[in-house]
Amino acid sequence: DYVDPRNRAVQLEMEACVTAYLKRIGGYLAPDTFQDVDIHEGEFEYEASVVIPCRNRVKTIGDAIKSALSQEVKAPYKYNVIVVDDNSTDGTAELIEELRSKNGQLIVIHQDNSWHGIGGNWNAAFHHPDCGRFAIQLDSDDMYYDATTVQQIIDAFHQQHCAMVIGSYRMCDFDLNTLPPGLIDHKEWTDENGANNALRINGLGAPRAFYTNILRDVHFPNTSYGEDYALGLIFSRNYRIARIYKELYLCRRWDGNSDAALSIEKINANNLYKDRLRTLEIAARIQMQAGKTDVTEGTSLQRFFNRQLEIWEEVLLSYNALKQIQTKE
Repeated sequence: DYVDPRNRAVQLEMEACVTAYLKRIGGYLAPDTFQDVDIHEGEFEYEASVVIPCRNRVKTIGDAIKSALSQEVKAPYKYNVIVVDDNSTDGTAELIEELRSKNGQLIVIHQDNSWHGIGGNWNAAFHHPDCGRFAIQLDSDDMYYDATTVQQIIDAFHQQHCAMVIGSYRMCDFDLNTLPPGLIDHKEWTDENGANNALRINGLGAPRAFYTNILRDVHFPNTSYGEDYALGLIFSRNYRIARIYKELYLCRRWDGNSDAALSIEKINANNLYKDRLRTLEIAARIQMQAGKTDVTEGTSLQRFFNRQLEIWEEVLLSYNALKQIQTKE
């Protein structure tokens, strides 16, 4: 209901109520408290990576990959596409490999048979050494609106020095015919109050894009529902999130969607999970406002050091060896 323009007046009233409540309990975030983001930090061969997690999507994964590979990114920027296949059994893996053989921009990660979830697949993608400076979401069911989506997102990062960018999407059927309510632009998000208003709504929009350096510090929760909402809440706690209100993304609804024809029990479980995320986030914001250290507070030097431990085995071994050191006076 919060994305339906007909409900705008009552939604504004609900936003005012939630904002007043957050101020009363010490969980309100003022718009002038966000940390600056140095998007030039670190060394990346690629400026952006389109990340597509998938499992058993043989009907749609080809469209998604072709949409991602067709992006027109202007020099000097380079981008690639990272597909994470989570043990598909319907021919998806074979189709991905066929497409990879024809395009060097396509990177494929085949997961082992342990549990990953969509969040775990995302974690594998942004820790890949060729992941770009900005990691941009594309679900295996969906497509980008046109060939300019990735460039528009890159431009938004550079213009606004933000940690996350979220676009707008159009609801459509399998054949891309528009479904009600059509364009969903999430105008309930504003620079002044978006980070607070995010706690009362059920999603933040698509496509979502993250600054990889910070993403590697935070990580996705290893779930297959709400993992993107969890990251949006965490990022909005400390950093500005930029919005693009133009149509960038085609969200296809069809019988094979993971959220198609859910039982009432599954719907309740999903809602409970997001309620728990909100509870955890409010507690974290109250602690942060009280002056306690926050998980996302990191410096460029800390992020550089952590990344070296991840990719440089000799450094990791030496660092761990320091734990055994003995001193005497």
